[in-house]
Amino acid sequence: MADWSNLPEELLFLIAVRLFSVVELKRFRSICKSWRSSVPGDYAHFPNRPLFYVNQVPEISLSQWFSLVKIFLSRAAFFRVTLSSSPSQGWLIKSDADINSGKICLLEPLSRHPMTHSLTSVDLSDFTMSEIQESFALKTRGFIRVVLVKYKKGEAYHNRILGLDHYGEIKHRPWDRNKWRVLRKMADHKFSDIIVHKGLMYALDTRGIVWWINSRLEICMYGPPVDDNITYSLPGDKSFVECCGELYIVDRLCNRKAGFYSPNAETVGFKVYKFDEEIGQMMEVKSLGDKAFVLATDTGFSVLAHEYYGCLQNSIYFKDGKKELNVFKLDNGSGSSITTMSQFSQSCFQMFFPSFL
Repeated sequence: MADWSNLPEELLFLIAVRLFSVVELKRFRSICKSWRSSVPGDYAHFPNRPLFYVNQVPEISLSQWFSLVKIFLSRAAFFRVTLSSSPSQGWLIKSDADINSGKICLLEPLSRHPMTHSLTSVDLSDFTMSEIQESFALKTRGFIRVVLVKYKKGEAYHNRILGLDHYGEIKHRPWDRNKWRVLRKMADHKFSDIIVHKGLMYALDTRGIVWWINSRLEICMYGPPVDDNITYSLPGDKSFVECCGELYIVDRLCNRKAGFYSPNAETVGFKVYKFDEEIGQMMEVKSLGDKAFVLATDTGFSVLAHEYYGCLQNSIYFKDGKKELNVFKLDNGSGSSITTMSQFSQSCFQMFFPSFL
């Protein structure tokens, strides 16, 4: 058993500066004498917590927009925020860092639009924050999903950007170059989503088939289609969602005529699938239990409903185009009508509207 009291003071300080709230700092200092002496007790002299800015558009200069060599990858982070004195339930917030100023700006949780509010900044020193998901986006148009992957070349590791465009093509490029290349052996397949799951790259095509992307950036079929009856889909209609370490597929059902391109078609329901490795088939999931899926425009992930204010279990939160927030309850596979904020009390959307705003 390791003796935690003998950890080096410089290591203890590195841990302490990552604490978000006054309560966490007090708990840290109460562990033992060596932990208490490693950081000052006066919070005013402790490294400042970052302010979160509201209603601000990230500033990007013209030279950055038109740079031919560098590419600007925006990283957003989703946080679970709780009162340090009452951590059982919390809210979901999303932030992004401004390229020029380094300011941390609050975003709408299901999009990348700046959050609008009468406040200009929020100090979260009295709250506990934990990052639960990250997402990436390019400061350019044309891509509906972007992931950052690391690959080994010789003895060194390099970053590579993988992007899915509006036409369903997967393209890639090194971090420090501007030339995009189409994924090898992709043929004429159209894709709906990409993800890095447990260090491996996967793609989901518009028919619901899961593909694996190897280290040589070649693509090969990994799993069967989610449903043999699927006949029409657009890039973005089907999404990956990680849940409890496993990969799920969410199929968005739209009020769209076959053969007509309508990316903002009304959503009428969802189906959820999971790959059963024992029988080698995609099986429809009838219930999510105490979990809820959050489908943002740049990523999809799951949360435990009881950990968030108003969050409905066995549900899917999403946004149609530029419209308001929506929630869909699976109801053990039978489905239900979609609830919007204008139709219903905002209580089931409470997790997206923190009390401190």
